[in-house]
This record gives sequence, C-alpha cells and structure tokens, in this order.
Amino acid sequence: MQCYAKDQYYATCRASCILGPDPRSEDNGAWSCEKLGKRTAGEPPKCSSMGEDCSQSHCCADSGMQCYEKANSYATCKADCVKGLDLTDKDDTPWSCKELGARTPDLAPWVWSQCAAVNGDCSKSQCCNTPGMQCYMKDQYYGTCRAACDTDELETLGWSCKSLGTRLPQPAPKPNPATEKIADWVAEECAKGGEDCRKSTCCAEAGHQCFEKNSTFATCKASCTPGPDLYDTDNKEWSCNAVGPRTPGERALEPWEQQKNVSTWVAETCAAEFEANCAKTKCCSKPGDQCYEKNDGWASCMPACTPGQREGDDSGGNWTCKELGVRTHRAYPSLFCFSVMQPFGYEPGLMKAQMNTGHGIWACDKYSVFSTKEFVVGDGPDGTVKTVTFVPAVVGSSKDHTAANAELFMHVWDSVNKHGLWRQTDWTVKVDPDAVLLPTRLRHHLNAFTGQKGYVVNCAKPFMPEGPMMFGALEAFTRSALDAYYAKSQDCRNGLPWKIWGEDLFMGKCLEKIGVARLNDFTIYSDGVCRGVDCTDPDAAAFHPKKDIGSWMACLDQTKHPRARFTTQAPQWFKDYMKTYER
Repeated sequence: MQCYAKDQYYATCRASCILGPDPRSEDNGAWSCEKLGKRTAGEPPKCSSMGEDCSQSHCCADSGMQCYEKANSYATCKADCVKGLDLTDKDDTPWSCKELGARTPDLAPWVWSQCAAVNGDCSKSQCCNTPGMQCYMKDQYYGTCRAACDTDELETLGWSCKSLGTRLPQPAPKPNPATEKIADWVAEECAKGGEDCRKSTCCAEAGHQCFEKNSTFATCKASCTPGPDLYDTDNKEWSCNAVGPRTPGERALEPWEQQKNVSTWVAETCAAEFEANCAKTKCCSKPGDQCYEKNDGWASCMPACTPGQREGDDSGGNWTCKELGVRTHRAYPSLFCFSVMQPFGYEPGLMKAQMNTGHGIWACDKYSVFSTKEFVVGDGPDGTVKTVTFVPAVVGSSKDHTAANAELFMHVWDSVNKHGLWRQTDWTVKVDPDAVLLPTRLRHHLNAFTGQKGYVVNCAKPFMPEGPMMFGALEAFTRSALDAYYAKSQDCRNGLPWKIWGEDLFMGKCLEKIGVARLNDFTIYSDGVCRGVDCTDPDAAAFHPKKDIGSWMACLDQTKHPRARFTTQAPQWFKDYMKTYER
C-alpha cells in the first residue's frame, strides 16, 4: 500500500489513486494523489467480486459489499448477512456472518447531485453520476460523460479523450425480498403451512417467517404480535420470537385478507367493547376493536385511542394507549369479478396472459368472462375458462363522444344475473380487460362499505358535467345494490334517456333512481381518463388503461415498488368544488 494525500490536511493508505474526486469518499473534494513516503513492499490485495470466495482476500471489489463468513469456513461478499440460513443460497449451510475485513464504501450521496449526467459537461465536476460512465475531455475547456472515447468520429472532431476522475462504479445493490429468487431446496426442506418449523427454522411459502408460540411449538406466519392469535385453535399466548429468516417474495396475506374468520373462542373469551378489562386476555370480541392499555391494571377494547384523558372515563386518569395483542379484524369481503371481452383483437390474448400472475380478476373469489361469442379464454386457477355469452346490441356515440353502450351492458347485466355467481359474494366488480387489478388492495377499499346498499363512485375529475361519478374501467356494487337493480331495472329502462349514455353513466343514474347509495372512494383506482394513471400509486387497487401484454405486466411490476404517499392537502378550489356534490 502507498500513502496518498487528498489535500494538505488528509492522506490515507491505498493501493492506487486517481486524480480528482473519488465517488466513494465522504465529500467531493479532489484528490491530489501526492505520494507520501514509500510504498510498502509486496503485492496489494486483490479484492473479491460478488460470488467469489473472500476468505483469503478479506475485502470486496464492489461498492457497499462486506466479506461475510459461512459456517464451513467459506466466505463471500454480500450487502448484508443474517445468521443462519440464506434461502436464496445454493445450499442449506448456515452463515455465521462473521465479518472479515472492512466493508467497501458505497457510492457517496453527493455523486447523484453534483456529478455530470450522460453527455453533460463534466470539465468542472470531474465526475459522472451514471454507473459505467467516465469523464472524457475534448480540450482543456469541455468534456462529457461517456462509456468510451475511442471512436473515429470523435477523433475527427478533435477530441483529446483525456480522462478526468474515476469511472463511476455500480452502487451497492438494494435488496428487494419481493423479487429475490428462492433456492430450490427451500420447498423440500422448509416447513409448510401449519407444520412445526423449530427444526428447519425456515418456511417454504413466500413472505412467511417462522415464529415461536412457546418453547414446544413454532409455525410459519405472515406476521406475529405477542399475545393470542385470533385464528389459532386456542387462546394461549404467542411469544412471537422469530426463528430463522423470512422467505423472500411478495408480502404474504394476513388471514383476514384471505377472507378467514376469527376462531369461535374469540366471541366467548375476548372482551366486549368498552365494558370489560382486556389487560389479561389481550383480545377483543368485536371486529374493528383493539385492546388499549390505560395503566398496568386496566385496558379496554375500542376502535381507537388517544393518549391522555378520555371522555366518558368516569374514573379519571390518563391512558397510555399501548396496544395489547392484535386488532380483531372482520374477514375482508368476498369478490365476484368479471370482464366483458371482444371475441377478436387484443383483448383475448391480454386476458389469457393475466391468468397466471396471481392478480387481475383471477385472484377474486369468483370470476367470469362475458362475450357475445363462446370460446375458451385459457386455463385459469380453477380449470378451463370459457366465455359466458350475452345478446349483442348496436353501440353508437354518446353525448360525451364516447361509446353509447348502455343497451349492450343492460344485456351483459342480464347475463350476469342468469349466471348467478354474484349472489355468492359480498361484492360484484366489473373490470375492463385492459385494467391491472389488485384484488387484495380492492378488498381493503371495499371493506369499509361492506353491508351497505351502494355502488362506488371512483372519479372526481374536476368540472365534469355530471360531477363525480363511477368510471367504467372499475365498477363495484354491493350484493344488496344488485338486488335492487334486478328488482327495478325496468324502471330505469323506461324512465331514463339512456340511449345517448355510456354504460357507466346509465348504471349510476339507474341505481340512484332506485335508492342505491353513492359510496365515494376517489383513491380506489388510477385511471388515465380520470386524473391520470400511475402504477406506483400505493393506494390504488386498479390501473387503467394498459392495452398490451408488455405494458400490463410492466404496470403490475411497478405496483410492487410503490412510491411514498403524498402528504399535501387538496387545494381549496378542489375542496370547494367537491362540496357542491356532497350528499
């Protein structure tokens, strides 16, 4: 190693040094690379790349990597390490995670804002903010960030191609459990649902982790909160000590998201709302309630709790509002989802491609596809799917210059009624074929309205002639709302000017005419014809339109990496506009 100076105040020992800023340094000050003293005799260490054995080198070549030891004296470079099994590893040998040597610094935060972009002028910054790029000079006044600078064209234009600073290396990879590949041995050696996982310390199902109930039993669950498990066979408490790693994959669904009901003992054993002390049972009998602590001796079941004094508490004193146990969830509502599809064009292929994604209408409790002709769509989760037919109708142009398809969808709804699956679920949901549907998120939205007689108003696009309304790419109706429609739909056909309407406007107007409530939810979906489509929206349950397989799949992938929620409030003009339509 050689001692190199950065400036007159700082120097350190390095194998080599390049003039200019170092993207792995804490600041962007340029290194002078002045040699201080003599280089120590010997060969400088050759650091290991990811996947290579670093048990001898004790250092890593890649940004942000650390050399970690495995239990059998093997070591390799990784971004992080958890003691025990690595479920993405080639074998089931556990890791000791002993650190060998120092972690290689990652790219410094200043790189992204202070270094030049591709084709940007880097003559002053002497660095690039795109991995793989190098700052090359044309002359003493101008240079740009390029992957290479050895073409005949640049030579003709008089580029000197002198390099400044360091070629930007790749940053440390950001772990993403949702997309990591589970090793093949996991399915055979790790515990499956309901099995004791203390010995294997791992779970076969994606998104699950092994949690202890007590010293004699542990099993795989999506999550665990100390106290009783309301879906367990008894009310004995869980310690919830984690055993081993969480299996990579998308977030596992909680029991209520899978429409599971709490165990029968909950109603008998857990405390009633506001009435009984839940400090010992740590559970509540009423769905929606959480056991909140007042002090060491008292806790009560209620929907929410604010620390301090509570109105209605005659005994006085302050509440800590510490949560004891888990909230009692009502099982999320069941869904019958269907799409109406053309027998030609892009829609049949798009619907078939969605079948094995675990999303779309195929992830609802019941599903069907309707068309004017009968044909096989493909092999769905429950077997071969054929279209359910309905009587066609002429489609004209509506007053809004969209499809005047009200009569066509009257025929669709007649076929839905005859088909009958809508009677078996809490909600019926019509989804356009080119919409990316996430039923788990949809159940979360619809849960608050379940049991009412209503339909969801999902678009509040400013200054629409009809005001906020239901846009047709995603239509959701409670079972009692459809009961009312099928009982009185003839009143709508005879009493509304539907011939110049689109089907969504007709359905909304009809339901209101017969006394069905509007259920406002303007975050339920992200629609390009409403207020724009954003597949990273963390709240939306559907995204429309995505008319080809590539864009549909790309949008689905984006939903797995949602952006942060916006915290800004709506502007006052929009609040005033919405007040016009409050009921």
